[in-house]
Amino acid sequence: NVYVSGGYTQFDGQGADLGAIQGRVGVGFGKHFAVEGEAAVGVKDDSGVELDNEIGIFGVAKLPLSPSFDIFGRVGVSRIETSPGGDEDGLAYGAGGQWNVTEKDGIRADWTRHDYDAGEADAYAVSYVRKF
Repeated sequence: NVYVSGGYTQFDGQGADLGAIQGRVGVGFGKHFAVEGEAAVGVKDDSGVELDNEIGIFGVAKLPLSPSFDIFGRVGVSRIETSPGGDEDGLAYGAGGQWNVTEKDGIRADWTRHDYDAGEADAYAVSYVRKF
């Protein structure tokens, strides 16, 4: 019940729109729960701000609506590093959906709010998912 995903994430916050390539690894526990880790590296800077990296770990609750579509919510912690700006840690939570194109392949879209001491950032992600 292991899956990996890779895709693009847009971070919007603190007056900057930053882009990143993101990867995730998850382990499912039955149909409804999973734990996933994520990591991202910046590929798009804005307003003099550069995203160096982002990492996080999340608990995920899934609701299969059909064999080909799931919705999910997730909550966890994340750390982001920007230049200038430094490191920020905080709570992260969000929701999304996954279209299961085949039994092993899917397309996922999600939103995650990152709550840091310096402010909030919203992340919008689209990724390819492969189940093993």
